[in-house]
Amino acid sequence: MEMPGSSPPDSDPTPRASASAASPPRSPGAEAPPAVGSGNRWPCDRAFVATFVLLAVAAVVPIWRVRFLPLLDLPNHLAAVHIWHSFDEPWTRFRDFYELSLRPAPYGAYHILTHVIAYGVGLENANRVVLSGYVLSIPAAALGWARRTRRSPWLSVLTFPLAFTLSWACGFLPFLVGVALLLAGVLALDAYLDRPSPLRGAAVALLSVGCGLSHPLILFGYYVCVAVLMLCHLPRWSRIAVALPLFAPAVALVLWQLVAFKSPMVDLRSGPRFQGVWVPWHEMLRSFPEYTLDSVSGDLDTRLFWVLLAVASLLGLSGVARRFLLGRGLPAREPAAPAGSLLDRLHRHRSLALCAAMAICYFLVPLHLARPFDWWFVSGRFSPFICFFGFLAITAPLQGRSRLLMAPAVAAALVLPLHLSEKYARFDERVAPFARMVARIPPGAEVLFLTLPPRTDESLIIEGTNHFSSWVQIMHGGFSADGWHNVGFPFTLKRRLPAPPSNRGEWFKPDVHGVAYDYVILRNERPDKPVFTAAHPSFRRIERDGAFTLYEHTR
Repeated sequence: MEMPGSSPPDSDPTPRASASAASPPRSPGAEAPPAVGSGNRWPCDRAFVATFVLLAVAAVVPIWRVRFLPLLDLPNHLAAVHIWHSFDEPWTRFRDFYELSLRPAPYGAYHILTHVIAYGVGLENANRVVLSGYVLSIPAAALGWARRTRRSPWLSVLTFPLAFTLSWACGFLPFLVGVALLLAGVLALDAYLDRPSPLRGAAVALLSVGCGLSHPLILFGYYVCVAVLMLCHLPRWSRIAVALPLFAPAVALVLWQLVAFKSPMVDLRSGPRFQGVWVPWHEMLRSFPEYTLDSVSGDLDTRLFWVLLAVASLLGLSGVARRFLLGRGLPAREPAAPAGSLLDRLHRHRSLALCAAMAICYFLVPLHLARPFDWWFVSGRFSPFICFFGFLAITAPLQGRSRLLMAPAVAAALVLPLHLSEKYARFDERVAPFARMVARIPPGAEVLFLTLPPRTDESLIIEGTNHFSSWVQIMHGGFSADGWHNVGFPFTLKRRLPAPPSNRGEWFKPDVHGVAYDYVILRNERPDKPVFTAAHPSFRRIERDGAFTLYEHTR
């Protein structure tokens, strides 16, 4: 039997013609109803539009201001795209060292996007376009999710800084692209479960495949969100049943990757199939600010995290007070479940449900994995998702003067990228001699880059030049001893040159490694302790500039 004021579980929500007629008249000068309660539309808020545009422009400044964006793994990922994109260019000499391996594989979404965009804007600009898309996708998804859950669009301001996490500093580019795909996938599935259509179904299927191509951890997190969303949309059983086949292509892709795609990253040869490192929950809680918003040296970025948290807490308390003191909760809408029921409340507060699911992953997934994958920093990558859905669970309407409560968050979202861009610009200045040295090396020469202790930089929390051997490859071609040779996409290794590990340049031996190269670039070589001594007369120093020294092998 249908309950008064509710719709059947699988009926499309339709506006009620009598709603406005039944509403009590407002006296002149009375406060208008909350914006989030006006159907599925927001009134035009010019202050919000101007703020959003300003923060969007500021958010991409760090990406476009410098050439050498100091994200740890960025050079290796970009070099992998370069090998694919320029494989047939004679100057690169890639055919001497690599073979293309273009099978759909995890980590592929970043490489595919960058490879395609590079045809129009070039390799390095394509990387900037993809990273800009990632940075802007988070507040854009927040805006869409706020609209779907009938929250204030101003809450999206809180999510701008969430792009610049520890995963950003580490340069986990395939994972970062996956973050954008996961959030878009959540929006698409929620829209489909709310009102199915062929276009929305196609979006769910494509974004699910995109998550499968981006990163295994993203696919895991996405399916957790899928399960939570389906629970929140109960009892719409028929819609959930129709949605399940949409994931068939993504499931088929994963099964193929598990059975047919053999990556050297997966170690199942002997011993336990799963090994991980967990840390106590209180340590995970203590590290939460750093995992969420720490990407450069100093403590300004983590201080800004506390600003965002304080604003979110204040808004959350104001939303609770509004509900219990004034009797105003979330705006009325045709519910999927009987109004006021547990399922109805779960649907209205599905942001909190998703936040809780991401928090469970954060505390229960191991921080590091050794088998079957060798992954560093696993569970910590869920921290921005916790904040994303937690911030968007706030019910405060934020109209009129109440918008001033967002001022500290707006300031934080503006200051953080400008602060990062300053740090990046100083780093870029310090590595300018490296670019000049690579530019003066003649075509066809093989180059080895080594960074020696101390490998840190005053602007960064990571060893930002560890993978600059791949920057040499991007600029000059040839072999990079530091590439992603064990991924299996988009290339496999055919021949390699000897070199020490990228983070152990002090293990370099001129008679073992140096003889295979025409030039060697060293970072942080000590003048009182040269790498090449009188015992190595075939190596001649031809330039020293800043922290970099260039040697030529005269053979």
